[in-house]
Amino acid sequence: MKRFLAITILILCATRIFAQEIIADDVKTARIRVADSDFSYPICVLGQTLKLEFDILNDNYSDLHYSIQHCDCNFDPDDLSFGEFAEGFNDRTVDNFENSFNTFQNFTHYTITIPNNDITLTISGNYIINIYESDDPEKIILSKRFMICEESDNSKISATIQQPFISDYAFNYQQIKVNFNNDRLRINNPGKYLKIFVMQNGDFSTRKELEISGFMNNEIQYQKNNGNNIFHGGSEYRHFDSKNVNFKALGIDDIKYDKGCYNYILTPYAPVSVSYTSYEDLNGRYYIKNDKGYNNELEADYINVLFRLKYNPFADGKVYLCGELTNYQYNENSEMKFNSESGLWEKQLTLKQGLYNFQYVVKDNNGNTIDYPAGSWYNTENDYLIAVYTTLLQNRGDRLLMYKVINSVK
Repeated sequence: MKRFLAITILILCATRIFAQEIIADDVKTARIRVADSDFSYPICVLGQTLKLEFDILNDNYSDLHYSIQHCDCNFDPDDLSFGEFAEGFNDRTVDNFENSFNTFQNFTHYTITIPNNDITLTISGNYIINIYESDDPEKIILSKRFMICEESDNSKISATIQQPFISDYAFNYQQIKVNFNNDRLRINNPGKYLKIFVMQNGDFSTRKELEISGFMNNEIQYQKNNGNNIFHGGSEYRHFDSKNVNFKALGIDDIKYDKGCYNYILTPYAPVSVSYTSYEDLNGRYYIKNDKGYNNELEADYINVLFRLKYNPFADGKVYLCGELTNYQYNENSEMKFNSESGLWEKQLTLKQGLYNFQYVVKDNNGNTIDYPAGSWYNTENDYLIAVYTTLLQNRGDRLLMYKVINSVK
C-alpha cells in the first residue's frame, strides 16, 4: 500500500503546472500548427512555417498587435532579448485578416505566419506569442505556446508505449520508455544538461519531464518505473459532426434554429462498465468544415453546442469538457455544471462548424485527474510528443534539439 501511495503522489506531481494560455471570451477557434497541415501539433523545425489562426466575434478590436517571447524548457519566459532569438522587429501589427461571409454570426478571421517579413526566429526552443490591443501590450486577448526544434532527423530518439509493470496501474495507464542516442552529441552530465519532456495528445497539462534510469553504449535510458513516465490511458475521444446544419449526424439529439443561430443538442453520454472499445478519432483535435461552403475559414458558421453527460451528481471533483475545442484548459470555460431539472451535467460552447473530438474528465481541486467517465484503459490509442532539450552553458537559453511523435498502437 505504501508503494502504491508513493507512486500515486509521483504521478500527480510529475506534471508541471504551466501558466494558462490566455484566450478572451470573444476569441474563438485559436490554434497554431504547421502551415498547410490541419492535424499537426504546435511544433516544427527551424525554418519551417507555423500558422496561427483565430476568429473574433465582434469588432471591438480595430488594431491588434503581436509579440513573441522565448521561454525556457519549462515554458517560463527567459531573459533573452529579442535580438538573441530573432531577426526583424517585435510588436508588429496583425495585418492579415478577412471578414466572414454567408454566415449568420459575423466574425473576423486573423492569420499570422512565422517566419514572415517582419520576424524570423533564429534559435530553437519554446516560445509564446501574445496578441494584444495596440494601445496597451498588457491587454492580452490571446496567448499561445509553440516550439521550434533544430534538427529534422529524430532517429536518435527511440521510444515504446507499453502496459505499466506496476500492478495498480496495469489496466488503466500507459507507460512510455525512451532511449536517446548520445553518440554524436556526447553531452557530458546529461542529467543536468539534457532534458526530455513528453506530453499526450497535445495537452500541455499532461507534459512531464522524464528521469534518467541508466546508460548503455552511449544511449541514455529513461525507463524508470516510478510513475514519472506513466500516463492515464483515458478512452477514445467522442465526436460530433456539425459540417451540415441540415443533417442530424450520429450523437446529435436535435438541431434548432433560434435568433440567427443554430443550436446543437448532443445525445447525453451515459457511462457503462465495459472494456476498452477501439474506434478512429482525432486524438482530441478538430477539423473546420462547412459542407455548403468553399472557404471553410470564412464560411463555416458559429453554432451553439450543448454537451450533456449522465454522471454522479455528487461527484468528488469538478467535471470538465476536454479537448482542443476547450484548448485543454480546465477552468470555468470548460467546467460542466449539474442541471437538477434534466439530471445531467451540461456545458454549452460556441463553436465553429466542423468535426470535433471531446472527452469528459473529472479533476480534483488541485487539477489532478481522478476519473474518466468513459473509462481509462492501457490499450487506448494516444499520441505522445517527445521533446529533447539541451541546457548547455555555452547557449543563451534552452534549445530544443529534436522531437518525435509516437503512437501507442501504431
